[in-house]
Amino acid sequence: MSLADELLEQRRRRRREGDPRLSPEGREILLRITTGDLADEFGRSLEEISEADPLLSGTDRDDD
Repeated sequence: MSLADELLEQRRRRRREGDPRLSPEGREILLRITTGDLADEFGRSLEEISEADPLLSGTDRDDD
């Protein structure tokens, strides 16, 4: 196995294992926000942020 293959496999393992900085409680909250009972509220807040920020909404046409 080449060095590049080993590094790629390490990244895949880390991605499957999840972020070690998150506690089990934090993971549960993130799952609720993104796929569970809080998903609708989370989606609405992202839309509001996107609409309020010209760079995110695509309305910033300043090409300086």
